[in-house]
Amino acid sequence: MTSGSNMIDTIYIPTYGRVGQQKTYDNLPDKWKEKTYLVVSPDEIHSGCQTISCPIQGQGIAPVREWIAKHGVGKRYAVLDDDIEFVYTRRKDEKGPSNKPLTEIQFDDMFDTMSSWIDEGYIHVSCDVCWNPPTRNAEYKVNSRITNNIFYDGTKLPIEKIDWTSLDVAEDYYVNLQLLTMGYENKVSLMYRTNPSATQAQGGCSTFRTLDVHNECMKKLRNKFPNFVELREKVTKNSGEWSDKPRLAATISWKKAYESSQINTLEKFMQ
Repeated sequence: MTSGSNMIDTIYIPTYGRVGQQKTYDNLPDKWKEKTYLVVSPDEIHSGCQTISCPIQGQGIAPVREWIAKHGVGKRYAVLDDDIEFVYTRRKDEKGPSNKPLTEIQFDDMFDTMSSWIDEGYIHVSCDVCWNPPTRNAEYKVNSRITNNIFYDGTKLPIEKIDWTSLDVAEDYYVNLQLLTMGYENKVSLMYRTNPSATQAQGGCSTFRTLDVHNECMKKLRNKFPNFVELREKVTKNSGEWSDKPRLAATISWKKAYESSQINTLEKFMQ
């Protein structure tokens, strides 16, 4: 186990309009709840939880992420969506059911793994999501999608170089692409993954994420990174108010985004 000052210092869970519906927080072991703070609007009261009042909470998730990053300077910290469950995906040589909720020992190992990767020099690491097919013969991947759970090295994160707020949604994709193209690799666990709630669950980002807002942000993402983002129309059933309506989905070349930073570095060196 990682110990002392190398542990994850703080867990931030931004939440809005979900008083009494804290899936992520409720699933954490007590020892990790002690490090956890709900980032809430000044007019929300969450009993039984440590909270930090954020004056801009409710104005969209992107500015709140920037606000958290400024509070996380000098720390190793996690930013977790409020509606996820961490699960363990069994390895190829293991038997039994997969995607089971983490035990306390597995939570300890997951947080320790994230911190050890920061020790290796990564400044943003994460756990994979269960949307993706399981990969049972590898423990991690590098330079991939990061969403709904991000662990940062706040001692090295170049927060002043990051555009946090140009996209109202898909802001996690946008920040990840910026860091990759700056030359900051990421590392993503394939053993520990997250099982998120439906995209438009009541409260949270659903208070401002309309279909039009989503599609516009997808276009912005492509325009900012045209070499790495491709868009396609997708119609999804059973998606509430978005059902049977065309929405834009992004296919992103995460590895190429990082590779571009190495080409640019080499070109500068050769000049």
